[in-house]
Amino acid sequence: MPDQQTRADRRTIAAGVLAMVLFSGNFASSRHGLAHGLSVADLVLLRSGTAGLLLAAVLWRIGLGGLSLRRGAVLALLAGAPYFLLTAAALQFAPATHAAVLNPGGTMLFAPLLGWWVLRQAPEIGVKVGLLILGAGLLLIGGASLMQGGSRAWIGDLLLLASGFTWALYGVLMRRWEVPGARAAAVAGALSLPWVPVHLLVFGAGGIPAHPAEAAVQALYQGVIAGGIAVILYSRAVALLGPARGALLPPLVPALGVFWAWLLLGEAVTPAQVAGMVLVVAGMLCGALWRGPAVRRRTDTAREAA
Repeated sequence: MPDQQTRADRRTIAAGVLAMVLFSGNFASSRHGLAHGLSVADLVLLRSGTAGLLLAAVLWRIGLGGLSLRRGAVLALLAGAPYFLLTAAALQFAPATHAAVLNPGGTMLFAPLLGWWVLRQAPEIGVKVGLLILGAGLLLIGGASLMQGGSRAWIGDLLLLASGFTWALYGVLMRRWEVPGARAAAVAGALSLPWVPVHLLVFGAGGIPAHPAEAAVQALYQGVIAGGIAVILYSRAVALLGPARGALLPPLVPALGVFWAWLLLGEAVTPAQVAGMVLVVAGMLCGALWRGPAVRRRTDTAREAA
């Protein structure tokens, strides 16, 4: 039924967009934590522990559903504690504006290519056009910010591109192994919990006892909102949309990141950045809504699995 399919598509896209809204504050939140007494290791501990407990409860309820522990461990390596370690470590070298551009930009670049290689699904015309529009928007948003930063910013930039690659591969493998979005997110979070005792044994509690208020804020945002709710929403969207169309969602992060920087931090927003935000949204909608019959059939099959 086309009307039901259209409504389901809109709900899926809305869930993905909401996930990007929640993700968009992640880099600013991490940067704030690093500037207020917490270390990269502290942030990884707070996110892994809080999100891990939340998602372990979800996994306890829904179960593995036939997913092997080996494949679950791969998903956890790509979207769990190691992924966040990459992004948090990058912010020691590069500013949050770099992260807001290069992390989702890497996902946007790698996901369609990996989907083509692993799933043998060539991007459709809507995705290709959407990527061109998105690329133009990202250049407008990130061009000026990527010219800033210290002499070691390139280290952070490489780490951010690597994190974009791992996130893209997570979405592709989730689709390849036909893992529903909620289960993939729950497995990635729950299997990151072993990091907590290892961390405490090696690093101890770090700066968390000395900065309890900041630690509580980071646990709430990093663990519950970005590491729990947003990951579930995004994973479900990718499971239904596919990696190529799902890759059109992360580029919303730099557009939203510029907005939050203006709203919360009082940073100036240039006309070029506003134009870039418009292009990013237009590109996302173009790729997400411009569909062919083959994609509709694949999406219907994925929706039954999810």
